[in-house]
Amino acid sequence: MEKLSQEEIAQLNKNNLGLDWVVADDQLTIHRLLTSEKAVNSLLDKMDQLAELQRHHPDVTVKGLEVTISLTTHDAAGITLRDFKYAEALEAYLNS
Repeated sequence: MEKLSQEEIAQLNKNNLGLDWVVADDQLTIHRLLTSEKAVNSLLDKMDQLAELQRHHPDVTVKGLEVTISLTTHDAAGITLRDFKYAEALEAYLNS
């Protein structure tokens, strides 16, 4: 999978994602503050399901109820369509 240009990333971010994803350091990152440990665990379970289904694993940091999710395609050394596909599926879950 090829690394996307900055223009392609900006266009996909604007047109395909509705949440506050940040593009920096060749990563697509979102921070979420959840309401309970149960919500954090549910999100992590869903992310695990998506990772197995898409064979793409995000970097995740959990600090209490705050979850930071970063997507990058290491083989391409940057953001690819694979990252946006995962982000779109994750947004569908977060918005449900």
